[in-house]
Amino acid sequence: MTAPTIATPASPPPRIRVGAWLTLASGLVGLAVSAWLVRLKFGADHLCDASGCPGGEDGPACAEALASGWSQLLGLPLGVWSIGHVVTTMFLAAAVLRRRGPLAEVAAPALLALGALGVAVSLLLGLYAFTQFAHMCPFCVALYGTLTVACVGALLVRGAAPICPGGQARVGAARAALIWALATGGTALGYQLAARAVTCPPPPPDPPPVTLAATVDAPRTAVMLFVDPTCPLCRRELHFLQQSLPRLRAHGAELWVYLFPRANCDERYLPSHEFVDADGKPQTHGEARSNNACLGALAALCAERLAPGRGLDGLAALFDLQDTEAPRFTTDKVERALGEVAEVLGPGGKLRTCIDGEEASATLAAQQRYLLAWVKARGGRVGVPQAFVVPIVDGELHLDEAMPATSAGKILKLVEVPGAK
Repeated sequence: MTAPTIATPASPPPRIRVGAWLTLASGLVGLAVSAWLVRLKFGADHLCDASGCPGGEDGPACAEALASGWSQLLGLPLGVWSIGHVVTTMFLAAAVLRRRGPLAEVAAPALLALGALGVAVSLLLGLYAFTQFAHMCPFCVALYGTLTVACVGALLVRGAAPICPGGQARVGAARAALIWALATGGTALGYQLAARAVTCPPPPPDPPPVTLAATVDAPRTAVMLFVDPTCPLCRRELHFLQQSLPRLRAHGAELWVYLFPRANCDERYLPSHEFVDADGKPQTHGEARSNNACLGALAALCAERLAPGRGLDGLAALFDLQDTEAPRFTTDKVERALGEVAEVLGPGGKLRTCIDGEEASATLAAQQRYLLAWVKARGGRVGVPQAFVVPIVDGELHLDEAMPATSAGKILKLVEVPGAK
């Protein structure tokens, strides 16, 4: 009597093998990129590190993407959802290669559906970023690429079927859903637990005198906002906050704006060897330096000094110079822009004398030193915009209770719902 033989599943056709391995490989890359994006978002939201990935000179940068309301869904970073998506596609691709079991019965159509979803979301987010941001986030673009490659892999494995269908498609679909839920839910739980376990250092004591401000009677909160005149995100966030001044005032909140050009402006008041982070790395930014960010900051301070009460309007006018050719700030451009805010700030006035004066330079250096001191205590690179929402009790700032924020939406939430995180 001949002993029974065990049939070995035949290898899938070359097209299907290539598609499955392509999906697996893109999944590994996508998983790494997603994890890094989650790390960057966690740093921006919970470690007070808004520096993102360095960028400038019209190159890629992450700060705008990290601060955007589109960077999260249901309170979780998009990277968390991406991890669940990628892990599920990898399990499905492995099932295609294995060619048996309930998961293999739904792998091909599920991969095609997930691939189409990934491409659709990538197109939507990519189009939004391209039209709204000054710089594209390189890690986001890399993730879009991996999702597109995964979709190509899904197209190649279409039609793949298990060796011995067992009529367990419903079981396979349930397992795929369970894999997605465990991957996404586990990552989300870890993210939330980590967020509760970390804190940021409070801002240093004795902040510099306020120069640009929107004040209220009997303030209960101060929003201390640091901006760079060459920073596109600073421009957008300040514009949003200025539009939201009625909401801030309704909750007794004042807006205090400080200037932090990411460049060493005057060696007399802030030597270049002090314009560094905790590790001694220079905090200068190529785009700020090449576009004369220091000139823009000094002009904003002088606008308030020469035309009291018009400083924030002057800063808004200076931010509009970001739409001009480089260098963004020149003396002639600054005079023309501020001349539309107040005649005294225009050509032939005292603006140039103020900009060249020692008082403006000393004031600017004091504001830069203050944020640098906080960055050194926190660790990492300096990032703008950076804000602190600080309670005011009996006219005194309670800096030990300050809550850091990097976006106008977060600022408004902290003002309107004290204690929110």
